[in-house]
Amino acid sequence: MTLRRALALLAVLLLAAVAYTGWTGWQVRGDLQAAEQNVSELQAALRDDDQAASDRAAQGLREHAAAAADGSSGGWWEALTVLPVLGDDVQGVRALSQSLNTLATDAVDPLLRSAELAKQLPTGGGLSMPVIDELSEPVAEASEALARAADQVKGQDSSGYVGALQSRFDDYVDTVVSAESGLGGAETAIGLLPDMLGGDEPKDYLVVFQNNAEIRASGGMPGNFARIHAEKGRLTLVDQGTAAQFGERSSPVLPLTEGEREVYGEQLGTYFQDANFTSDFPRTAELMKTRWEQELKRPGQLDGVLSLDPVAMSYLLDGTGPVQVQDQTLTSENAVEVLLSQTYAKRGLLEQDAFFNEAARKIFEAMTGDLASPVSFVQGLSRAAREGRLLVHSFDAAEQAELAGTAVAGELPTDASGRPYVDVELNDATASKMSYYLRYDTQVKAVGCEDGVQELSGSMVMHQTISPREAEALGASVTGPGDSVELGEQIVFVRIHGPVGGSFGRMVIDGEVQDVRTVDLNGRPVATLLMALTSRQQVMITWQMDTGEGQTGAGKVGVTPSVVPGNKDSEFSSAC
Repeated sequence: MTLRRALALLAVLLLAAVAYTGWTGWQVRGDLQAAEQNVSELQAALRDDDQAASDRAAQGLREHAAAAADGSSGGWWEALTVLPVLGDDVQGVRALSQSLNTLATDAVDPLLRSAELAKQLPTGGGLSMPVIDELSEPVAEASEALARAADQVKGQDSSGYVGALQSRFDDYVDTVVSAESGLGGAETAIGLLPDMLGGDEPKDYLVVFQNNAEIRASGGMPGNFARIHAEKGRLTLVDQGTAAQFGERSSPVLPLTEGEREVYGEQLGTYFQDANFTSDFPRTAELMKTRWEQELKRPGQLDGVLSLDPVAMSYLLDGTGPVQVQDQTLTSENAVEVLLSQTYAKRGLLEQDAFFNEAARKIFEAMTGDLASPVSFVQGLSRAAREGRLLVHSFDAAEQAELAGTAVAGELPTDASGRPYVDVELNDATASKMSYYLRYDTQVKAVGCEDGVQELSGSMVMHQTISPREAEALGASVTGPGDSVELGEQIVFVRIHGPVGGSFGRMVIDGEVQDVRTVDLNGRPVATLLMALTSRQQVMITWQMDTGEGQTGAGKVGVTPSVVPGNKDSEFSSAC
């Protein structure tokens, strides 16, 4: 064979290889797009309780996911992963296709069974205990399948993928990982619900409503509360009140540690409204329980403390349907604005408390009554938990041990594991409701690793969406008394908790280096900043910090939830 003929044959083979790769790639792309459409159709069918549409969408998802997984498998696609430039993209498509096939094959059916059972949960004032028991098997199956699907994409580095693939891959990973976390929490909840709902003996819970318009570390000021009695699955709202009725104590309701006093001050224990200056919900629950029982002279009555905010309520209203409160119809679309803005701008102080109490009661009645969409309600609960807007603490040691580590536990990590944790807490210092107009974003990344210690770089951007002049026109219920700041401005404590055993380096605010003192709190360094927002202009904070030794894994950043729907928490890759 001449050299010319050999080159010609090689050219033909290369063209055939390119054509084959392009053809199979086009098929895989089409199957993935069709599967994406099937997922949207399935979600819509579940919301609309359309069984026939649900079955069609589920079957389409199985077929297209299997085709994508089959089309991107085999030796040819395996060989393509080693190519320069495009090899990582090919690997990303393979991982996504395999993960989607796992989800479609093993998770969809148990999820659909769970959705059908969820419709039978409400019993008019409570939840059906037999249905809860029946839910445990399909939820466990779906949770296990989602964990496998998540593992198939978690380890992939998408930073080098082409633009369209990168964004879709990252969105898919976020969705699957969030679903895995949410379903894992649901599996834990289903195991605990029979006891927590008074299956064996009656239980009483303090439910606290956090007001994000006056921001606190775990979400918002505890403005209103209710006591819920649970007995054999039936829930009854017994007492209601406002946190302000408790007033200030002369000394903390429980002994505070030296670190707590230095970081938060005695207000953490002297004011019920300030018990969540810390984002550690187990500590907040202890302080609230003790204060509530002392004030109302009911020692030992509470079995747990639950908390949720108006954003969480808006998610739940998707499942309950609209709720009428006085002259206002609350919906999933307007609940946040009505509860956190309009009520303060349009009603007097006494009217505000009455409105909030009635809203809490009416939403509770809707939650325990006939739901417009049980599936949407469960999805709302799951979303609220993932975003740290639904928090639960049990004073039963065995129950709390099961809750530990889940999203609803709301813990501030103190273990020196291989994973570095950074937590950013925000607390209003203006005694106003200006946090409704507060916006912020936090990012942390690992920029170096040496001798088992990672160097981290963090940044936070803050601003308010309203000018002081515009805010001042809204009245004192919004702007606060103006004792410590000009009306329409706001001051926010920003507390940054570094990793266990870590340390802070350079801290800069709007280009000026700061001399910031840190305090050790449960083995973690804490830096406290007092940030003044006097206009719409952004304020920028940047900092460097080191992890503790041996913390070489990927890290997690916990951030106070805001009035804006969504999750402020994030994760960052390891630099080691």
